[in-house]
Amino acid sequence: MKKMNKVKVKKAVRKAVKKAVKKVKAPKVKKLSKPEIRRFKKILLEKKTEVLEELNKNLEDGKKIDFNEVKDSVDMATDTYDTEFLHNLSDAEKRMLEEIDYSLEKAETSSFGLCETCGKLIGKERLEALPFSKNCITCQTKMEK
Repeated sequence: MKKMNKVKVKKAVRKAVKKAVKKVKAPKVKKLSKPEIRRFKKILLEKKTEVLEELNKNLEDGKKIDFNEVKDSVDMATDTYDTEFLHNLSDAEKRMLEEIDYSLEKAETSSFGLCETCGKLIGKERLEALPFSKNCITCQTKMEK
């Protein structure tokens, strides 16, 4: 008799758990609509073109510096500084290109616009300003502290 009651209790518990699980659904994560993603992809591609053009311009400017010309120490220091400055710009532009490409890949998987830290939708204002943002403003602010 006791064994029969245990079986009934187990079945009742399973049934109650299943019923409770059905009632509790995971919250739906908001995502950008397909037209919004297309619009941001266009913005990203335009930004990528700008960065590539700037990178090419910086490379050309770097080639214009003539180290073979006879110069005094101030001119040589200026040329060295200019070369380093252009090199650093190029590194920053390369990193930005990587971030843009990463965002374009995310747009293909429909995860574009979602914060990589909390999973919530990144504000459209933030995406307008920085279309390659990986985090919402709240998470980014926390990370920078």
